[in-house]
Amino acid sequence: MTAVSTHGARVLSMASGTLVSRLTGLLRVLVLAWVLGFTPIADAFNLANTVPNMLFDLVLGGVAGATFIPVFVERLALDGERRAWKSISSVITAALLVLATASVVAWFSAPWIIDGFTFMHHVSSARSAASLVQQRQVATELLRWFVPQIFFYGLIGIATALLNIRSRFGIGSWVPVANNLVCIAVLVWFHLVDPGPTLATLHGSHDLFWLGIGTTVGVAVQFLCLAPSLAKSDLWRLSWRLNLRDPAVRAVGRLGSWTLLVVVANQVSLYVVLVFAFGIGGSGPVSAYTYGWSFMQMPYAVVVVSVIGALTPQLAAMATAHDFAGLAERLRFGLRQSLVIIIPCALVLLILAQPIVAILLNRVDATHPIAAGTVLAVLAAGLPGFTIFQLGVRGLQAMQRAREVFYLYAFQNALTVVLCVAIGRHSLAGLTASVSIAYSAAAVVALATLARHDVSIASVVWSLHVRRSLWASLLATAVMALAYAGPTWSRGAGLVARFSLTVALGGASYALVVLVQQRRMTRATSKDVKLRGF
Repeated sequence: MTAVSTHGARVLSMASGTLVSRLTGLLRVLVLAWVLGFTPIADAFNLANTVPNMLFDLVLGGVAGATFIPVFVERLALDGERRAWKSISSVITAALLVLATASVVAWFSAPWIIDGFTFMHHVSSARSAASLVQQRQVATELLRWFVPQIFFYGLIGIATALLNIRSRFGIGSWVPVANNLVCIAVLVWFHLVDPGPTLATLHGSHDLFWLGIGTTVGVAVQFLCLAPSLAKSDLWRLSWRLNLRDPAVRAVGRLGSWTLLVVVANQVSLYVVLVFAFGIGGSGPVSAYTYGWSFMQMPYAVVVVSVIGALTPQLAAMATAHDFAGLAERLRFGLRQSLVIIIPCALVLLILAQPIVAILLNRVDATHPIAAGTVLAVLAAGLPGFTIFQLGVRGLQAMQRAREVFYLYAFQNALTVVLCVAIGRHSLAGLTASVSIAYSAAAVVALATLARHDVSIASVVWSLHVRRSLWASLLATAVMALAYAGPTWSRGAGLVARFSLTVALGGASYALVVLVQQRRMTRATSKDVKLRGF
């Protein structure tokens, strides 16, 4: 198979798994919204469930994702299998010790962690103060049962890196399905045993215990689903071996020091966003931001993450061989693939965010604007910039330009924080806009940074395929906006029919424009061939 066909097969496998994973993840969000709604309990759950992800990224996740594959590939290329696996074993042993220590510290620190996220929430009465205390107690209990996720996420990250260096890409994108199904079952069970939960009745209850531990079991099951593939991947040379002077450990430490600073910057920015969101008050602002972010990530995860995942070993190998022309070509190829699909997805989410959220999360009721819909629309506007930024960062990571990656993230996160303070303190829309604007600005800086190293990919942003997708998307968006503005059905079957008609007309318009462009291109090619024949 050629490199292009092999890459295409890998992307298809990963995209298929990611699509199913994201669909079940979407179903998980829908069930969560159905069970907990936009309530203080939902905010407590979503906040407690976000913290383990943040802590995992802080202690290992960001470092592992950015350094393990490039370092492992480099060791295998330079040292051979036998010596390389000793080095890889040292890295993994150190990582497991860090994960275990972080999990224990987080468990004991849970009350202070929750207080740190909720201190800006202002109360206006004794009843509100008592409710806030109860919400903090519930969030703390949930966080303690969620803390083991830090360790299991680490195991998943390590396993995925090992499978990727053995060119096994698909399974890692499929296993989250198991996690999602377990969590959906736990949420449905919780609703059946306690259909009307309150903060007062949940605190210290067995139902809360099972909700928390059941959610964590989902992550453990996700790791266990990787075990058969690990057993088949010729990883028998792995051993429990800790050598902090090993070249691979030092390389991870050298690259990871900058990556750790990147992660710190990311978590500080996310912390500021969540603190301001919690401080806004109202009906579940943290949940609204969480749900909106999850929906925005759907097209990115299915398309871009699959493309990046399949490209990462190739990029690392080309960077090791100093083949920067090949590196630029692969990045341009990945960016073109991504933008052609991301642009129409972003415009659809921008126009139809409110009905999407109303149908999926608000019991098919779009009578009033929904905060999660506003979050989704504003985040969708920044989705192309987010995509370009992430691909640019991955290119720099492949070249082991850790310092410049940190500078990029520092710029993006600092701009996010500044904008949050300036326009996001009292408005969820302003808070979300801070994130979108910062990623879009950072995307421009990322392209310029790559160009400084003779890896120029900016031309793809206005390439033929991307332009064709953009023009078709703009026309389809205009058609959808007009179609949705016509009818006034805002609830039940009427809203579903209104939404379905809008999507059908928009899809038909997009397909028509693409077809016309293809015919013009075919005619132009035919004329060129005839002229060459004379």
